[in-house]
Amino acid sequence: MRIVTKAVLLFLVGLFVVSTFSFVGCTKHPNAQQLQALEEQKNAALAAESTLEERCREKSRLESQLNQKRKELQDAKTELEAVKQRLGQ
Repeated sequence: MRIVTKAVLLFLVGLFVVSTFSFVGCTKHPNAQQLQALEEQKNAALAAESTLEERCREKSRLESQLNQKRKELQDAKTELEAVKQRLGQ
C-alpha cells in the first residue's frame, strides 16, 4: 500500500512540475520588452565601464601628484637639515 501511495505521490509531483514548465511559455525569441531591458542593461554596462576608465585615469593622475608632493617634501626636509647644520657650525 505504501509503495502505491509513494508512486501516486511521485507521479502527481512530476505532473505538477511538467505542467508548471508548460505554462511558463518559453520561446526562442525575446519580446520587445525583453529587448528593451537588454538594451538598457547594455547601456548601463557601457556607462559603468567608461566611468571606471575615467576613475582609473583620475587615480593615476592623483597618484603621480602625490608622488611629486612627497618628493618635494623630502627635498624640503633635506634642505632643512642642511640649513640646520650650517647654522650649527
